[in-house]
Amino acid sequence: TNQVFHTNTGIIGTMGTGKTQFTKSMITQLYRDQTHNFHDSPLGILIFDYKGDYNETKMDFVQITKAKILKPYHLPFNPLALTKSNVFRPLLPVHTANAFKDTLSKVYGLGPKQQNTLLTCIMEAYNSRGIAADNVETWDCTPPTFESVYNLYICDDEIKKTDSLAAAMNKLHRFQVFEGDPEKTASLFDLLDGVVVVDLSGYDSDIQSLVVAITLDLFYAQMQASGSSKMDQQYRELTKLILVDEADNFMSEGFPSLKKILKEGREFGVGTILSTQFLKHFGSGEDDYSKYILTWVVHN
Repeated sequence: TNQVFHTNTGIIGTMGTGKTQFTKSMITQLYRDQTHNFHDSPLGILIFDYKGDYNETKMDFVQITKAKILKPYHLPFNPLALTKSNVFRPLLPVHTANAFKDTLSKVYGLGPKQQNTLLTCIMEAYNSRGIAADNVETWDCTPPTFESVYNLYICDDEIKKTDSLAAAMNKLHRFQVFEGDPEKTASLFDLLDGVVVVDLSGYDSDIQSLVVAITLDLFYAQMQASGSSKMDQQYRELTKLILVDEADNFMSEGFPSLKKILKEGREFGVGTILSTQFLKHFGSGEDDYSKYILTWVVHN
């Protein structure tokens, strides 16, 4: 790390030039060589798999890395969990609820009234669990899940249920994207032990986008709460890596948490690997992700 300021990496190459094989090899070597990390620190690797290149159909990779495969079905982390950081943040439940509302609104194009309805339902769900936004002592209570919010929403006869918010809520409920029992959920950072693959292949694009956006929101909040990674002169501990193969759709969505992770991850020992076919997929102007990348691998 005395030569590379951060570990953000871009991988480019047209179809059939070996991007995925190279990336699998790199992840496998990082997994195997964790003992070379600063103070033998374990490395958590989160992979967003859009094409099914890292799931059970590719058992060589799964067996070698002991990868844990998650589907967008009963995902074992809770988007409404409250993540406390070393720096106190007032009204944490409101900030958490607002982040979830913003993500759902971006994916499904919700209007101001629908956003307000969703935010109200989320805050009612917190209250039902005994969590008060202005009472820090209540923030350790078991948080609600999306199912809690859905039940409050569906049982409120005053809410109009023929709009895009209804479509979004019903779809998430029908597909059971998130685990409904808070006791069966864990911190995302705790789950990132070794290689974890979120297998998005075969799912509708809106569910893919929502899962990625919410996971990145959680990742960013927990990255901030985890504190800086250790350093010893020119060496810095690596704690977590995020890999996105076929990242063109991913980058075009403009997830705010992705940019923040790319910009701020170095301090926390977090790196991001983005693999796609063309340099232009990294965008231009405000959304030029290439300016956050120092390491490039170019195939053909």
